[in-house]
Parts: sequence; structure tokens; C-alpha cells
Amino acid sequence: MSLLATENQPVNFAKLLQNGQISSSDLLNALQFLSRRCLIEKEASFYTLPPVLKQYIKGL
Repeated sequence: MSLLATENQPVNFAKLLQNGQISSSDLLNALQFLSRRCLIEKEASFYTLPPVLKQYIKGL
């Protein structure tokens, strides 16, 4: 989520996988988990955080 908070534009799965230290299956599971709970937004194959969550995470 911290990576998504620093990005200004939606990010695709490949970029998240490239920048993270997590396996592709774990990343996919995490994205599905966050999406089901409306903590991230998915547009086509791109992911982003809602503005309120982005501000909150940046403030931590």
C-alpha cells in the first residue's frame, strides 16, 4: 500500500511486482484481499489507492 501511496498514477501488476519484495502469488492474493475490502481501486489492470487512504498513508 505504501508503494501505491507514493504513485501519482495507477500502477500495473508488473510494476508492483518489480518494486516489491514479494512473490507474484502473494502479491496477487494481497491485491485481491485489499480490493474486496475497498482499500484499493482497480481500473482494467491498474491499481490505485482512494485519495483519503493515500493521504493517510503518506502521513504515517
